[in-house]
Amino acid sequence: MPKTITSLGIEKIGRRFADSVDHAAYTLNGAPKTVAPFRKIVEAESVKIYIYFDDTISGNVANVQLVDADGDVVAQSDREFEKPPSKGLYVAFKYTIIEKETEVQIESEQL
Repeated sequence: MPKTITSLGIEKIGRRFADSVDHAAYTLNGAPKTVAPFRKIVEAESVKIYIYFDDTISGNVANVQLVDADGDVVAQSDREFEKPPSKGLYVAFKYTIIEKETEVQIESEQL
């Protein structure tokens, strides 16, 4: 089947997703924290959102979540990271927007 969403349309979907992310929520040594996204990159069908933990943060970083402007969790990682005080840590959320068409059969009695 031919695609119906243009390349520009796919990129706009990715941009809207990236723009909707307000902050990241995470736990540091079990305590809840938040941080602003470090970088949001949208190129064609690719969306990348980077969360950066600088050298002022150390310990166990877990449950990193992307939270949108409505306060909803829109993505999350279940990985845990041991963050040393002398190094930075990036957590990257990477997505590819693709169009997937499906055919739906409707039986005449349902109409």
